[in-house]
Amino acid sequence: MAALANPSEKLQKAVLALEKKRKSRIFCIVHGGDSHICGPTLWSVIKRRREFENLDTLELLLHSPGGHADLAYQLMKYFRRKAKTVNVIVPFAAKSAATLMCLGADAVFMGQFAELGPLDVQIEDPVEKGAEPVSPIDDFKSMEFLREYAVELLDYFTLNLVKRYGISLKDAIPHSTACATGLVGRLYEKIDPLEVGGHRRSLAIGEEYAKRLLTLVKNPNHKAIVEKLVWSYPSHDFAVDFDEALELGLPVKHLDGAQDDALIDGLREVMSHEITFYGFVERPKASTRPQKRSAPKVKKTTAKRPVQSAGIAGERLAS
Repeated sequence: MAALANPSEKLQKAVLALEKKRKSRIFCIVHGGDSHICGPTLWSVIKRRREFENLDTLELLLHSPGGHADLAYQLMKYFRRKAKTVNVIVPFAAKSAATLMCLGADAVFMGQFAELGPLDVQIEDPVEKGAEPVSPIDDFKSMEFLREYAVELLDYFTLNLVKRYGISLKDAIPHSTACATGLVGRLYEKIDPLEVGGHRRSLAIGEEYAKRLLTLVKNPNHKAIVEKLVWSYPSHDFAVDFDEALELGLPVKHLDGAQDDALIDGLREVMSHEITFYGFVERPKASTRPQKRSAPKVKKTTAKRPVQSAGIAGERLAS
């Protein structure tokens, strides 16, 4: 099969069809390759700011691994100011900072393969940690384990002293405490309080933005949602699917099957070319040419078909 001259053509057609069915305007934020929510994402919106005027329902077609929480928050606040209703459409993945954007939506329409993700920020420290980004929550999970381990050691030593040697509980506790402290204390000495404090501050950024967006849309479950998304999942890549998001209390809805299929087909073509693009799909314009007049004796008239536009209003960035 010959490659499409415009790899995003199939996706554009799907978006235009969805706009007609859903009676909305759909702004695309689709990241391919290594792209993510960063400066170009913000500038793409700033460049098209006049296109956001007088919108009733704005929907975001969102496919992104995440990015900068500050920009994601800033963008969602802008979208909320520009439209009465703001929805997010997620056919595949809206992770991390993209999940943060979903928290400010009136509804999140998730496809059959869609997933959101935790809000623990990722920190790059190639000198100390290596090439791969790390989650600051790792430190807190480690300390949580040490706390539980210390209690287990205390119980273990106390039980053995009481049962094996017949020592009273009152006399056993000081000895078992010293044993547990001696083992766990050396592990705690490896923790840098300044580093932990910095990591806690980084996590607070996601917490605060999430709380503000959920409060903005009057979500009654905002405290529980923030707690779970920031602190409760075991990894940054954990898949928060439809059922999980619904249990959290997010306003998720199933994306119509036919619409989901059309978007999946279009996104697969775009992703295979690692294309990133932003913007509204340009709607076909009706022809402005006057109709040809028919002969006097002929009642039927003909009109030229409108000129079809295959371009997308958003700029396309090669990843």
